[in-house]
Amino acid sequence: SCLTFSIGTIIKNTLIYKIIHYTRPMVCCRDKKFLRYKLGRFFDMMDHNKDGKFQKTDYLGLGNAGMDNMAAIGYAVTAAHLKKVQTILGPAYNGLTCFGFGGKNKKRWVGYLSVMTQMPGFKMIGKHLFKRVSQVYDFDGSGDFSIDEFTQVFCKPIGLSEEEAKESFKLLDTNHDGVLDIEEFAKGITHYFSDLEENKWAHMFGRIDYNPDKWDDDDESKEEVKEGIEDTGIKLGD
Repeated sequence: SCLTFSIGTIIKNTLIYKIIHYTRPMVCCRDKKFLRYKLGRFFDMMDHNKDGKFQKTDYLGLGNAGMDNMAAIGYAVTAAHLKKVQTILGPAYNGLTCFGFGGKNKKRWVGYLSVMTQMPGFKMIGKHLFKRVSQVYDFDGSGDFSIDEFTQVFCKPIGLSEEEAKESFKLLDTNHDGVLDIEEFAKGITHYFSDLEENKWAHMFGRIDYNPDKWDDDDESKEEVKEGIEDTGIKLGD
């Protein structure tokens, strides 16, 4: 019912703000400028229709584009493949953005995730989420990705070239066995979302040429998330 939905929304939004409010002293002193840069860069890739938002339709559109790519190079895309896009990426979007809260625009996405990914337990939760998502990219259900699967289903839909896909594949294949297993993929993307300093994982979506002096960013994470909650009509104090 509408009443149940409203109560659920209030609880969800108030919880987000309370968590951030009470954990803010723990994370506020960290320099998150590079992380925020990475998150902003990833947002641009995930905004499939380039309207300045990351919506569920964007995520599903990326998954469907991956299926189209596989079909174009001769793979048989079945109804089961298309269903997997819907049943996995839809719920994953809700988990990643808190039911769309973090996807309203780039500023909201960066503010929300730059806080949430620094909270205790994120790496464990993140790996679980990304392992689930990776099942979409595992086209043949083998438990790992071939270079075709990784390139066509994951990399090309977000704008990476085949050369960039090969570099990313090599970076993520930490045991150098020529295949990318789900654990390796989930580990890499979790590091991308949470590591504050530049390391090899930062380049998994193409080589980054980051110059902090040329990228002006004020960390207003708490304010950005608070503003988002108040957009729903809930007024929060300081």
